Amino acid sequence: MSTNSPAKQPPPLAFVDTETVGLDPFLHDAWEYAVILRRGDVDTEYEFRIRPDLTNADPKALEINRYHERTSDEDWHWDDRCTAAARLYSLLNGAVIVGSNPAFDAEMLTHLFGRYYDNPRPWHYRTIDIATLAVGALYGRASEWTRKDCDASWYGKVAGAVGWPWKSYEASRHVEVDPPAKDVAHTALGDARWARDVFDAVTVPDAFYTASDEQLAGMAADALSRMHGGQR
Repeated sequence: MSTNSPAKQPPPLAFVDTETVGLDPFLHDAWEYAVILRRGDVDTEYEFRIRPDLTNADPKALEINRYHERTSDEDWHWDDRCTAAARLYSLLNGAVIVGSNPAFDAEMLTHLFGRYYDNPRPWHYRTIDIATLAVGALYGRASEWTRKDCDASWYGKVAGAVGWPWKSYEASRHVEVDPPAKDVAHTALGDARWARDVFDAVTVPDAFYTASDEQLAGMAADALSRMHGGQR
């Protein structure tokens, strides 16, 4: 009889974003939540819309995320708060949260969950900020280039490219991920997808380097087909 215990599965990743009526979690509610849950190689998208209290809403926040424009759409609907909170809690329980400034989103979620649960922070204790991840990757490249060229100016080039404090959009561009387009920027799902793409750009090797000979041949054939108008 084998005494080997089954390998422990890593926690799922949860690419998360919230849209809020302001920046203070004690005064302002989140009204739109998005989670892209990754288990293994499968990503599943979830969206929740919870009607906020607008008493202390920041007009600038409502302008940036187009609250009035979006919620007045005829297809817009609000989810039941308790049901949405329960589903969100289940999705995030034990997951590693990834996002752009995920500490902010986590705090907003904490205030939502605090109304219903004794433990309002069910996720893994370490969240992942995509700006920090991207900038770390860029400084890693600077280290490699410095050793190759014997030129420490690469560090200054990275610093100039991403600014200080680090600008998430600039860091994103420098790992070859375009920031969200205007029509999806500051929507919860649009920003969650962007966080996912930046994470993957840093942590997942390009398909070219992991492809088999047969897959490479297929890529080449597809590229040639596109060049010649679909004719091989």
